[in-house]
Amino acid sequence: MPICFTRMFLSMFGYKIIKMRTLGLLLALLSLSVSVQAYWFRDGVDYFGTGKREEKKEKKEEVKKEDREKYYEELYRQAQEWFPETTNPLERAFYKNPDDPKLVELLDKFYTERTAKANLLASKLIALQTQKEEKLMEKLKDYTVIYFYSPQCPYCKASEQYLGVFDGRVKQFLRVNTLLPENARFVRDFGVQSVPTLIFMKNGKEVRRWVGLWVYPSQSAINFLEGLP
Repeated sequence: MPICFTRMFLSMFGYKIIKMRTLGLLLALLSLSVSVQAYWFRDGVDYFGTGKREEKKEKKEEVKKEDREKYYEELYRQAQEWFPETTNPLERAFYKNPDDPKLVELLDKFYTERTAKANLLASKLIALQTQKEEKLMEKLKDYTVIYFYSPQCPYCKASEQYLGVFDGRVKQFLRVNTLLPENARFVRDFGVQSVPTLIFMKNGKEVRRWVGLWVYPSQSAINFLEGLP
């Protein structure tokens, strides 16, 4: 009888006791873990080394950032040496990573500087061309220009719009219609065989002549005027 009663008691209350002991053991372990962590980080010091790992991670991220900055600097340097015949290295990088804000910033900076340089160069070239033209026009004041033409010649008609370059810049500008009988001897004396023909005279003597379509400021016309003595 006592044995049966003991077995019945264990079957009713034994599992509950085991569960309570297990729960108590878990609570004790949790309390111990909290105590250990409090000891490791006492006085704000990380005795376990977690902070050191975080510090290494931060240093690693700083190195990555430095490497990234060097990458951007090198990319921008290469872009400044870029020639239009090749692909811009900044654009290549941007096409691979269009969401990179630093690349967008560098591209904007690059093209802003390039445009400024191009504008500066253009203004210098214009100023140089203006000075060159002024010297050229200054040279023309010693010349008399005789223009031989025919009203029926299409090249003469096309040249008319470019003859304004001589207005007020040469000593004298004469027009000779080769179809008029009274100009026949004049045409023969100068040996004019085709029109349009421009003859440049200095001190009563022919210096140079231009035969054919006159277009100014074409490079050939500029070279011709620069060759005047």
